[in-house]
Amino acid sequence: MKQTLLATLLCITAFSAGAQETLKDVDLSNRHTTMEDLKAGQALIDAQNAASRIPASEAREFIKRLDATVKRGLTQLDNKQADPVQIRELAIDLSSLEAEGKKFGVLFTPFHKCNEAAVSAASSWQGLMFNDALQFENGFIEYEAAGAACERAAG
Repeated sequence: MKQTLLATLLCITAFSAGAQETLKDVDLSNRHTTMEDLKAGQALIDAQNAASRIPASEAREFIKRLDATVKRGLTQLDNKQADPVQIRELAIDLSSLEAEGKKFGVLFTPFHKCNEAAVSAASSWQGLMFNDALQFENGFIEYEAAGAACERAAG
């Protein structure tokens, strides 16, 4: 009984002594922030602000052009008319639409799904070009979902 009481008192003393230690602050900030870092951060903020001011009509027009490009590619595939030159030209068109889609921004902007739709469409077509059926299918499914969300956001 004495041993149990002594062990209990020792444990309580040890825990209370450990709890009295002060917490240490860990500074995770970069103390060597350069002007380039500040400019890059400001550029991202400016891009997000610009993306949030894009009118819905511009997003609707973009998603219509993207849909038309994707449908043109699917028509070529369905009719077995797609030769390597046409496939490459469509890949270039989707790549340019993907680059244009970046203006819609990423998260926290009204039409960020338009950007995601363009990325998914280009990724899907790359899967077709490299005979990766899974990438083609997943990219197309993601494109359809993001495109529908973009159309809903654009009204």
